[in-house]
Amino acid sequence: MNWSAFKTYGALTLVSLLYGINYSVLKVIIPEYVGAFGFIVFRVTIASGIFWMFYFFVREKIDWKNDGWRLVLCAATGIAINQLLFYKGISYTSAVNGSIIMTLTPVLVLIWAAILTGEKITRRKILGIAIGLIGALLIIYQPNSLKSSGDWRGDILVFINGTSYACYLVIVKPLMKKYKPMTVVTWIFTIAIVIVIPVGIHEAIVVQFNQLPSKIWYGTFYAIIGVTVIVYFLNVWTLVKVDSSVVGAFIYLQPIFATLTAILFFEEVFLLKHLLAAVFVFWGVWLVTKKSAEPRP
Repeated sequence: MNWSAFKTYGALTLVSLLYGINYSVLKVIIPEYVGAFGFIVFRVTIASGIFWMFYFFVREKIDWKNDGWRLVLCAATGIAINQLLFYKGISYTSAVNGSIIMTLTPVLVLIWAAILTGEKITRRKILGIAIGLIGALLIIYQPNSLKSSGDWRGDILVFINGTSYACYLVIVKPLMKKYKPMTVVTWIFTIAIVIVIPVGIHEAIVVQFNQLPSKIWYGTFYAIIGVTVIVYFLNVWTLVKVDSSVVGAFIYLQPIFATLTAILFFEEVFLLKHLLAAVFVFWGVWLVTKKSAEPRP
């Protein structure tokens, strides 16, 4: 593996680690202290401000006539819909459930690529999609006799969030061929503010900041700096190096990091159905993304 590949795959592994820990961090913050939608207002607006400080040194112009619509779609699918549904979903379901469901993202990326770019879906990939979906259904299904910290409503919201994020990974790719990563991520976060504020402003303004314990401030700092600023920048940076499907494939690591964090620090229970679901999901996404390319230098 050359140095370029090492840096790219290292960045994607770091993204998965930060995301994996985030599942449990959010269970502490939401909804006990801050509403899910209100938290997204803080997350998106503060992250946007941070990105603008860096973008000041880039000052790259956007071709709004040709690329404005794509930036709006990226803001909606990759930031607004993605984050609103994910945070709301994770407030209902467990960290383990959410992380395993998100491993379907590579499969969803393939489906969106076929719809939007005409990428051919082979029989092997169709089989992978079917097997991966079986894994997702295993997570969502909960007979009355089975006790779990998950909730099917949250599972559904996390799945829709994954679908939206997969679409984003496909439609943002052409922008990465024209602009610098900081330019793209700054503008999509800025546009997303317009979408998330009407949804979450009520929950945001009722937060009693003077009553928040220190762990909430630490968790919020982690979610904004680690899982927003660092993760989104690394994701768009790696999209310059590898295909969308490769970026999505590294989501396979998230359940490992998320499960270890949830069990070691937050006393969540890992059930047999989680293991079975993970086997189906990993098997399915392996079939879908079996062939991948080395990062471009």
